[in-house]
Amino acid sequence: MQLRLPQAAILLMIAAVLALLVGKLAFNSHDQNSLLYAYGIMATSGILVLFSVRYTLYRDPYEVAQERLAERPSLREDNPLVSIMVAAFNEERFIGRCIESLDAQTYQNREILVVNDASTDGTAQALARFEERPGIRVFNLDKNSGKKRALAFAILEARGTIFIFTDSDTVMEPDAVERVVDIFKTHPDVGGVSGHSRAYNAGTNLLTSMQDTWYEGQFSIRKAYESVFGAVTCVSGPLAAFRREALFNLIPAWINDRFLGQEFRFATDRTKTALVLGSERFAPRIRAQYPDSPFVTREWHPPRRWRIVYSQSARAFTNVPESMRSMLRQQIRWKKSFLRNIWLTGSFYWRRPLPAAAMYYLRMVFVLIGPFIVFRHLIWLPLNGNLLSATLYVSGVLFVGLLFAAGHKLERPDETVWVYRPLMNFLSTFVLSWLVFYSAFTIRKMVWHRG
Repeated sequence: MQLRLPQAAILLMIAAVLALLVGKLAFNSHDQNSLLYAYGIMATSGILVLFSVRYTLYRDPYEVAQERLAERPSLREDNPLVSIMVAAFNEERFIGRCIESLDAQTYQNREILVVNDASTDGTAQALARFEERPGIRVFNLDKNSGKKRALAFAILEARGTIFIFTDSDTVMEPDAVERVVDIFKTHPDVGGVSGHSRAYNAGTNLLTSMQDTWYEGQFSIRKAYESVFGAVTCVSGPLAAFRREALFNLIPAWINDRFLGQEFRFATDRTKTALVLGSERFAPRIRAQYPDSPFVTREWHPPRRWRIVYSQSARAFTNVPESMRSMLRQQIRWKKSFLRNIWLTGSFYWRRPLPAAAMYYLRMVFVLIGPFIVFRHLIWLPLNGNLLSATLYVSGVLFVGLLFAAGHKLERPDETVWVYRPLMNFLSTFVLSWLVFYSAFTIRKMVWHRG
């Protein structure tokens, strides 16, 4: 049978990684450092598994939802109330566009709750025009409480059985909420859904274009891989959806998250996701630790093992940093979140399906030792006479970037931004990876930079 071009391209991508793995096994076995040799084999094997699983097993849960709705038309009549929540601090330039995109959603049984977290700019004035609009409630706080507590305030006010969160610098596609709701209606074991996110300001400059194609790969490949096993580790801020019963009782631990003896202000999305993934473990502890919290006393939902999935077709667009300085600040915040969640998600994720868990822990190792590998190949070995190592390593980074670029082109054939993905790989490998050490040394510094 003749293969369609996308299928042939996918097989070619997988075959290319397999050939690289065979080459490493055959020609690098003389490497005297067995640990570094194992690292190279595991890294290549990880890429092979990632792409193989993504392109052979992942299906958008929204597509599955449409099949189930066709089999059970009565489910279409179930239109649960959705509470869409956003917290804003000093977002006067963008918050209006964000709220307009929420109000333009095709799903009608909804309420929109906007919390102005004591902004000092014109955010309150920008929100004033929405205060009389049906279905929108605006809350202006007198004292800045931080994003998590501002959203917790909204959750206590929310009436919906489905919670959808977004960032104040994000716009959603009109059918995003409708798609997410269909997933929840037809997948009773799903507690959370991560939508797909791209850069709203992708065309501003080279840096934003690079980030845009990076977002595409992180969502459509890495999150899709985790979704196959119902174990997405981060329901990202631009479009984050949860069942009320999966999240409500966990909020006290989320807003009071502490690390190294102090409040941890970052990891907003990762921590929330981890608590839902591990709710069987965390919920009883939260009930015992916060018995008087309204998130415990108002209603109690027995903890259960929830699946968390990713929908490629539920889309949102978020502003990304437009300068290197602001991007570095954002990356430091993200890496602090990563380090904190080694101790949270990492403490239980081994209970999830083996392929997801193995990829998670391997990726954790790669992030922590990756900079040392860069140093060895680009500096140490060349200084000791092995100039070929630098060429081969740079070629490997380019190869992985081209793989993700090919995946982008397959998913979005009409786009051209995919050509920037190898550049993003170089930036991430040779510059951004080193920030993990700075983030570790300054992890107690809780200064927020959106980027």
